Amino acid sequence: MTQQAVETVGQRLHPLTPFVKGWGYFVVAAIALVNNEGLRQNLTYAGIGLAAVLVGGILLGALSWWFTKWQLTEDAIRVDSGFLFRRTRIIRFDRIQAIDVAQPFVARLFGMAELRMDVAGGGKSDGKLSFFRYEHAQELRTTLLVRAKGRQAAEQQAAEQQTEAVAPPLLTVPTGRLLGATLLSSTVVGSAGGLIWLIVATTVLNFHVGLVAGVPLLLGVVQPIWKQVVGNHGFTLSESTHGLRTKRGLFDVQRQTIPPGRVQGLLITEPLIWRLLRWSRVELDIAGVAGKQDDADDHMEGAQLLPVGDRAEVAYVLARILPGFDMSTIELHPAPARAKWLRPVGWRYLAYGVDEQVMVTRRGWVSRRTSIVLHHKTQSVRLEQGPIQRRLGLANVHVDTPLGPTDAVALHQDQVDAAALVEAQADRARAARRTVSAPVAVQTQPKPPSPEGSSSSAASPADDSSDR
Repeated sequence: MTQQAVETVGQRLHPLTPFVKGWGYFVVAAIALVNNEGLRQNLTYAGIGLAAVLVGGILLGALSWWFTKWQLTEDAIRVDSGFLFRRTRIIRFDRIQAIDVAQPFVARLFGMAELRMDVAGGGKSDGKLSFFRYEHAQELRTTLLVRAKGRQAAEQQAAEQQTEAVAPPLLTVPTGRLLGATLLSSTVVGSAGGLIWLIVATTVLNFHVGLVAGVPLLLGVVQPIWKQVVGNHGFTLSESTHGLRTKRGLFDVQRQTIPPGRVQGLLITEPLIWRLLRWSRVELDIAGVAGKQDDADDHMEGAQLLPVGDRAEVAYVLARILPGFDMSTIELHPAPARAKWLRPVGWRYLAYGVDEQVMVTRRGWVSRRTSIVLHHKTQSVRLEQGPIQRRLGLANVHVDTPLGPTDAVALHQDQVDAAALVEAQADRARAARRTVSAPVAVQTQPKPPSPEGSSSSAASPADDSSDR
């Protein structure tokens, strides 16, 4: 397809787009009708209801498809959608950071694909354009890359895609570890325990709580397994000329490039059970990605650098993102003992530390969270002090960065030290912004360091977000 053909004004998406997007609603409706005892006894009504859902879904999807058009202008791609409430998205080429062609499971069956554009400052769905024929999506991606970054960059990214399949990855996460880590997360353990208690109470103790109470508990077990094991299946970390690149997913294969200059901060999370196994998870705040919420979740989503890994792997990926960074060399300053009046157990895990490159904060005993903020990415520093903290001579220091999983707060520090930290961090941020003029080049290391060389690296991650 020529570039002139691609630029035809007001093109519609693939005609099968409504089905690929809405098949899940039909399946849910079918399951609901099958589970209805009254409808099972009258198959005629059940068939009529299912046909009505199918026809209604097709009509609504067809209307949405008909009123959705896209076109390329001189400096942007424009998408018009909506038949009741019109919506226009204008994605400027100079705001596009990266473009991937993704094939969700159902789309793959029909040879279709969607474009996923990583747009600086955009939301999670703002950069999606679904669906095209796979070949059409590839051609459109090339056209957009030429407009956004120039023909040389487009050819370079195309060459990288061709070599990605044969180049050995820097790091791979085994599926067995993903499953084990998910089953040992606090959410799954707590939900599974609640389900067991519900079954025992109903069958043995004759204490009928009701099946409705088991639905959220069942979701608490199934949803994390689906999200983490299926979503992160085959997770690999590889290297490209634009930064580190991740690939993951069993049905919906997702790829993401992590340019080092766009990293705003890092979060290492380590739930209680994971700490016994020395496992960790690492997330990143990235410009254009950080600050978005995952679907049906209130957790601020960032880029996953490592869904689960041991401490040697955590130290390795941190050194790739922040050359020269070594967590074990940073001295952490704990909160004073009088903080126990506010956190009787968790006060022992409150600490902060600083080196010439980053500021680190740590908190949480059920799920330990270590936030890492680059000095030159610091937006503001502030001190907060509540009435009880004033009585105890304590204060919190917040290091503000763009919204995302990283939340750097030095909790319940001595108020004199907290005030000094605010001034010092503000000075460090100003000095760092003057000296950092360009992104640091990604280091090339053929193999990760041995576990012996990084056994003292701190913190790790998981699904849990508790900071108790």
